[in-house]
Amino acid sequence: MSALSSPAVLPSPFSRWAVYAHKDDTGFGRQASDVRAVLGFGQHLVIPSERLIDHPVDGLSEHWLPADAEIDSIQLLLSGLDGILFFERHAWHPQILRIARGMGVVTVCVPNWEWFNGHAPEWQYCDLFVCPSRFTEKIVRSYGFTNTVNLPWPIDLSKLPNRQVSGPARHFVHNAGLVDRDDRKGTRDTIQAFSCLSRKDIRLTVRLQKEVPLPPIDERVEIVVGNLQSVADLYATGDICVQPSKMEGIGFMVLEPACAGIPVITTDYPPMNEYIQQPELRCRSHWRKRKAYASQWIRHAHLKLPSIRDLSRRMNWAASSDLSAISAANRLWAEATFNPEALRAAWAEALLNLSPSKT
Repeated sequence: MSALSSPAVLPSPFSRWAVYAHKDDTGFGRQASDVRAVLGFGQHLVIPSERLIDHPVDGLSEHWLPADAEIDSIQLLLSGLDGILFFERHAWHPQILRIARGMGVVTVCVPNWEWFNGHAPEWQYCDLFVCPSRFTEKIVRSYGFTNTVNLPWPIDLSKLPNRQVSGPARHFVHNAGLVDRDDRKGTRDTIQAFSCLSRKDIRLTVRLQKEVPLPPIDERVEIVVGNLQSVADLYATGDICVQPSKMEGIGFMVLEPACAGIPVITTDYPPMNEYIQQPELRCRSHWRKRKAYASQWIRHAHLKLPSIRDLSRRMNWAASSDLSAISAANRLWAEATFNPEALRAAWAEALLNLSPSKT
């Protein structure tokens, strides 16, 4: 089977596993979709969305599991499962990890390094941390955990276009998603850096899921607000994506366009620079330390701010250079790294021999 074929037809060793996550248009929702499409997880235990509208739940392989679910309801949903995979937090339900341990159900977390509090006692009930970047594994291990593995995220290449960009960039695209208070995706930085360019033969499209205040724009900049029909629509147009993220767990807005064959300008900091190999497209940055939440200090939860001047310089380079080789290299890297058969085999090797740890 070609790496471009739909992974849904492949036999799955994960039919008795569930992903415990949102079903919406957030990053968590996208992660859950990837896990089911590429790895073939049989069940989806759905957490109600915190910020967007939930997608419909079918009641067959998908079931609601809210934070206030009763213990007997959780036990019923976990019965017959070999394991559950969840993202970032242990506290989506305050007792689910303990209940799973008591039932002999394996628990696997995909941590987002920026919010990972390794001191939380509930982590003793987590059997494995699957780290989607080398940097994430470094952070998790800094707390003393050894039950970690670094695996490529199961990107579903069949949902992405196969773009072949040629010539210099004329159409720049920035996909912002939901702009938070820290502007983690670098949306305002992108607009400011683009505004520094004097060229009249280039344009910038900025896509937002919800409207937010932005810097002044000129006639070359288009702001688009709303959700698109599919992930592929994010990458159907544009010669280059500008995603100078200040902090990313996986970084879909950096990783996905590269997988689609689009050149990507991003911040020279992990995990972004683990995906973008071309030094010409990696923007310099500087530190800004911060508290992750008002109520707790996470020592590594900091922002790496892109240099506006250097970001503008990278954009100008892209507008003056033939991007054909970078586009082709990105797609070849994606097809080698995210081949669905190879992904499924790697994840199966890491997860299917697990048994619940004894505490």
